Amino acid sequence: MGSLPVNAATSAKFEPARGCYIGAFIERNDAVRGNIGAFEKMTGKKHASYFTYVGYGCPFPGDWVAKVKAQGAAPHIAFEPNHGLDEVKDGPYLRAWARDAARTRTPIFLRWASEMNGPWAKYSGNPEQYKEKFRLMCRVMREEAPNVAMVWTPFAEPTRLIPPYYPGDEWVDWVGVNVYSVYVNNGDPLRKVWDKDPLEFLRFVYDTYAARKPVHISEFAATVQCKGTGYQTADFAIEKMTRFYNGLRQKFPRVKSVNYFCLDAISAGLANNNYSFLQEPPVLSTYSRLVSDAHFLSRVTFDAKSFAGAVKGGTTIGARGLKIRPSTPEDEMLSRTGSVALMLDEPRLRGVQNGEIVSDDLELSAQLPLDLEPRGLLWQIDGRTVAITNTLPYRVSLSRDRFAPGPHTARVVVLGRGGGQHPSPPVEFEFAPD
Repeated sequence: MGSLPVNAATSAKFEPARGCYIGAFIERNDAVRGNIGAFEKMTGKKHASYFTYVGYGCPFPGDWVAKVKAQGAAPHIAFEPNHGLDEVKDGPYLRAWARDAARTRTPIFLRWASEMNGPWAKYSGNPEQYKEKFRLMCRVMREEAPNVAMVWTPFAEPTRLIPPYYPGDEWVDWVGVNVYSVYVNNGDPLRKVWDKDPLEFLRFVYDTYAARKPVHISEFAATVQCKGTGYQTADFAIEKMTRFYNGLRQKFPRVKSVNYFCLDAISAGLANNNYSFLQEPPVLSTYSRLVSDAHFLSRVTFDAKSFAGAVKGGTTIGARGLKIRPSTPEDEMLSRTGSVALMLDEPRLRGVQNGEIVSDDLELSAQLPLDLEPRGLLWQIDGRTVAITNTLPYRVSLSRDRFAPGPHTARVVVLGRGGGQHPSPPVEFEFAPD
């Protein structure tokens, strides 16, 4: 790190010559519910970027992008192929999505298929296919949407699985990483990790890639409330937040963007940590003080003339928009992130929710605690095993025709390497009438 000058820059797309953009995820925060003006009033500073999640096959989030653009910020989109990589192709849908992005004529940070090194991602397990699809996405965006910067973002751990997924310098504009400071691992009060330095989670990615690419902290947060211990951990959040933001400013000059995941995952029913600082005055005050430093930038650098050309026809937006499926519920997207995987204390079944009425085939996946190494997974409907898998990624497709209409119960049972069984909580759903 010492060899990199304070103002080091590589002239990557939208990279500032000096300083670091600040951004946030606020769409699900109860205090502001996506209201950018309200968030910036509370924090006392304009932010350069905001992010959201979009599933591959869903429409381009035109209304959300327009909202962010109207506030003078740059959209940051986590675009995720949550039904696997096989459906990602150069075709009408992807081209139309890219053209929708181009029509916004605003900088967009496109975080394609992030956290690919984590077993919770449905597109993990095949690095060669992943790199092929990332390069495809990059080619299409360069041809159709010159206002899009491609961001490659692994999770901070496991580090050994990060390099195999790197698509290559030619295809990556920014290298990202998702970093979380949690009070305990996997919701277990006996597994305290409060003494971990959040900057150490950044070090591997920084040391490996920062000399060639600007670094994008795509997500960062610290525990404000820990459900596993029952503790209010505002002091912990203040310590980690201060350590991280001051460390970026003082020791990591190639970090050019940092984005806070401001969500109470406990109230949202997603996991065991509250990451929102907005309802905790001392933590909010700390965040406001940290980002008030001139090092943290409020506007993205760009030249609008560089993407002022005509855009070809085709759209995914509106009733006639070309798309594969309706918009994926945000809760479902969030449930698949590494921030949730860090906090799981038991396996979770994904792909169907309690009370859901299902008309199509079941596309199920399993999200496991980080320290649970399976030798196999049993997929069960109404207590009967209907499929078995033993390799990444942990998912299965079950034909609708195999099951009668009406109510059913699903769960996944993980067979541990030590011989134990670890069932997920049951999910009650219905198959719609034929």
